Amino acid sequence: MSHFTTERALWEITSGPGSMQAYMADPDGFLARFPLSDAEHSMIKGKDVQGLSAMGNSDMLVMLFWVAVSGGFASLGEYLGRMNAPA
Repeated sequence: MSHFTTERALWEITSGPGSMQAYMADPDGFLARFPLSDAEHSMIKGKDVQGLSAMGNSDMLVMLFWVAVSGGFASLGEYLGRMNAPA
């Protein structure tokens, strides 16, 4: 697994409203553009922020991804719960 490729996908998803909408409309199609492992693909699609962080991705980028695809800053409580859940 490569956190560079995962970070690139997360960055592309969060790079603007068009990218975010394209990801939300077809996550599999959007992620197909990146050479992700099955595990990386699943972590992004499943919003596994704890897993994404544990593999070495930027915590700020992971949080930005969460905010972008999970309803904005109002969802930070859930984000923190997922980040702090027992592994």
